[in-house]
Amino acid sequence: MEIITSTQNQYVKLARSLSQKKYRLETGLILAEGINLLRDMPKEIGIEYLFFTHYRHDEVLTLLEKYGIDESDKRVMCVTDSVMESFADTVTPYGIAAVVRMPSTAYTDPTGNAILLDGVADPGNVGTVIRTAAAAGYEDVYLLDCAEVFSPKVIRSSLGGIFRVRVHEVDLERAEKLVTEFNSAVLDMGGQNLLETRLKTPVLLIAGSEAHGVRESLRQKTKAFFALPMKNGIESLNVAVAAAIAMYQTV
Repeated sequence: MEIITSTQNQYVKLARSLSQKKYRLETGLILAEGINLLRDMPKEIGIEYLFFTHYRHDEVLTLLEKYGIDESDKRVMCVTDSVMESFADTVTPYGIAAVVRMPSTAYTDPTGNAILLDGVADPGNVGTVIRTAAAAGYEDVYLLDCAEVFSPKVIRSSLGGIFRVRVHEVDLERAEKLVTEFNSAVLDMGGQNLLETRLKTPVLLIAGSEAHGVRESLRQKTKAFFALPMKNGIESLNVAVAAAIAMYQTV
């Protein structure tokens, strides 16, 4: 197999362009990095192009078997370390990355347990919540003014979870409608002790950033408020940690 050594290769340039939201939206493609993410990605998502460095050859063979792709397929490309570094989002790339189709974000109402994140700007937190939602059996994740759902760090942090739940980016009007029409519960320091309560399900959990919490217009429309008890002078938890505990209290 020929090893690609030029960063000007058309497929390498495509992969590099996906670091920008503009090109992700134009092409409907995203970049998925790392063996764990690609191993956990549902088979039906499919791989458009797969890049690997020579020392990851054996691991790539297991991926190709999963996705039913022959090693000689033109979609499979061996690249040099420097080429991989030219489009990978990580400081030290793992050596395997794929261009895959972007999952649909078409809006749907919740059909089961769901979570709404309000103003969570850290992509690592957003991705972790998505991953936990998938693990806890939540079907929908709604994002209001959060980190862009298909940014490379959100995708990596979700470890395949982003392909296993429905993720929707919503505006304030849509978020307020959700909170009003569904069994909504805000995670808030002034609420009831969540660990002593069994929430009525299906539920729409609402969590905000550590800095600002959930905005007032959503709080005014919510049905209930719940808090996690804290000791030793700790006043708040990381939003991904708090959301994880809350989600598992409802399953």
